[in-house]
Amino acid sequence: MQYTKLGNSDLKVSRICMGCMGFGDAAIGSESISLDGYSTIYIGYPIWWGEEPRIMDTFVESYNFDGITMIPFCTSSSSGIGMSGKNLADNAQSGQWLDGKRFGAGASEEDIASWINGLQ
Repeated sequence: MQYTKLGNSDLKVSRICMGCMGFGDAAIGSESISLDGYSTIYIGYPIWWGEEPRIMDTFVESYNFDGITMIPFCTSSSSGIGMSGKNLADNAQSGQWLDGKRFGAGASEEDIASWINGLQ
């Protein structure tokens, strides 16, 4: 998987992540990606009042996740994950969707690693 720096930060994110960070219709300016070889995908997004960004709906509607375990997670300073994981699963209509998790601004790398390890 290819990674790139996010803006002026030291944060490295995958090209898949970069493709999901905008707003609107995913068909605008995005290239199709191959999901071949993936058995698990962590799908992350900001959350607003328990709702995922519409671009995430467009993204999951655009791909077939059959045979892939999908694990949603979100970031927020106050809102919970709400129905966003279920909404994404309903819009995707494919894949095995697990319950997601919300991470606050203070989440450490250890917190995230602990959550991931607890899923296995």
